[in-house]
Amino acid sequence: MSFHLAGIVPVTTKPMDFCMDWHDCLMPLAPNFYAIERAVLECAYAGCETIWIIASDDTTPLVRHRLGDYIQDPISLGRKGRFPSLERRPIPIFYVPADKRHDNKSDCVSWTILHGAKTAYDVSANLSKWFAPSRFYVSFSHGIYQPQLLRPLRKEISKDINFAVKFLDRSYINDDMLGFTFNVAQLKESLEIFRETDSSLLWGEKLENEKEYYENNFSLDKVFGHVIIGIDKELEVPWFHQIDGWDSYCDFLSSEDRKGMKHPGPLIMSYREFNPVGEDNE
Repeated sequence: MSFHLAGIVPVTTKPMDFCMDWHDCLMPLAPNFYAIERAVLECAYAGCETIWIIASDDTTPLVRHRLGDYIQDPISLGRKGRFPSLERRPIPIFYVPADKRHDNKSDCVSWTILHGAKTAYDVSANLSKWFAPSRFYVSFSHGIYQPQLLRPLRKEISKDINFAVKFLDRSYINDDMLGFTFNVAQLKESLEIFRETDSSLLWGEKLENEKEYYENNFSLDKVFGHVIIGIDKELEVPWFHQIDGWDSYCDFLSSEDRKGMKHPGPLIMSYREFNPVGEDNE
């Protein structure tokens, strides 16, 4: 039976206090290495067959300019063979636009994740039922730890079990931006939580600020902590930084942990495009 692990990288979140000309996901962690690239690399080390980045229309072009259409699986590059290039396994990257119909949830990270996962499932399932995702792996741009730590657990992550990255007593259950997985049934259950709330707001009292309401009442712990019962397998990381503001970003850059961040090299991650159907590369 086929197993498709889809990586979900939420970019459309509440603006932070960096106030740069570029999106917050493009804050540098090391020379030529950005926060969004670390998140995508984490998905690759976790064993994802596809990676789905959920971003607004004004953010996607610059992110795509950095990442292109795919990233090379870092595990496949270590395989020995007569023709090493034939051993490489590209992992396609898809860019999911934010849903304008749900603009009132644009600051809600949980909704961004669910929107990306549902899009990944619908698009893949329409191609073939064998291609539909079996489970989703969530990686965050602003949750910083070494992505290569997931490499030994690839086979465990690609099973129908609840997996989570932890640091001390912190995880997604505490609303921290640490990686975790969920399946299709948990996706549907989480979406139902939002549907019920939308229905109650439609016929109920008008809120002054719906974005703030969804952000405060539908955090990671309140949505996924409710539908994911128990963690079957976990990875304890030696250090973790949540760079969700300027002060926490400065704390990371001033720590020794920053030395654990570096670009994986152009062979793994650089701007590339797939050859369009019916056209030859020059």
